[in-house]
Amino acid sequence: MIDALTALDRISKDVARLASAVGSVRTKTVQTSVAQPIARTIAKTYFESVRTELSAVQNRAGLVEEIDFVLQSLLQLASAQREKEAYLGQITELKPYLLEATVDVMKARGSPRLVLSQTERAILDTLRKMVPVTGASYEQALLDIAQGKRVSWRGSATELREVLREAIDHLAPDDKVMGSPGFQLEEGRTLPTQKQKVRFILRARKSNSTSVAVVEGSLNTVDESVAALARSTYTRGSASTHSATGASEIRNLKRYVDALLAELLEIP
Repeated sequence: MIDALTALDRISKDVARLASAVGSVRTKTVQTSVAQPIARTIAKTYFESVRTELSAVQNRAGLVEEIDFVLQSLLQLASAQREKEAYLGQITELKPYLLEATVDVMKARGSPRLVLSQTERAILDTLRKMVPVTGASYEQALLDIAQGKRVSWRGSATELREVLREAIDHLAPDDKVMGSPGFQLEEGRTLPTQKQKVRFILRARKSNSTSVAVVEGSLNTVDESVAALARSTYTRGSASTHSATGASEIRNLKRYVDALLAELLEIP
């Protein structure tokens, strides 16, 4: 397997070679012997060296599938004697896709690549499917921590807290919580608290009282950590000191958030 960018360069050259070979045919149809070897080389290089990385970094959903379709069409055309115009149409369609793929891979390599743990990946994938905007917030927090160059971490802390809140709200909508047997609003409240929602989620899964207490305690810790990070912005005179200490605090906060999300989203 070769590097994806090198592979894309080779594919582009082979596509130009295929266009030249097909274009030089003087008849309306192209023999298998003319097109098949080049088409197979193009497909082999793409599927072996490009597709996996492109799937992870494509900026437009569907790009990989579009390239797949065109390459499969080219292979099918090359399996028998076909019209020249059919080849030229597929080649014309493929060229801008290859350029787009090259740009996406180059952009991704110019940005920090997230190396995620199994739990982080599972949380991110689940949030993306469940509430896409919440998944984006979680990913942003992961990027902030990976880069580690923020002067202030208040935004990252708020991002993590909102991720947790939005996940809880999605799993325990107000109307369902309020309609559950024995539910009572806390004094002075018109809607369920986050703790009440957590109890609703865990009890719906038949979790025991110990699990509920542990999760509620972690929820308190998250709120306290976010508040502490907010206060520290004002109490620390040195930005560099705040940045270094804040990075450590945000990592601790994330550990609590990850543990809560893993429990609430039922991630092993």
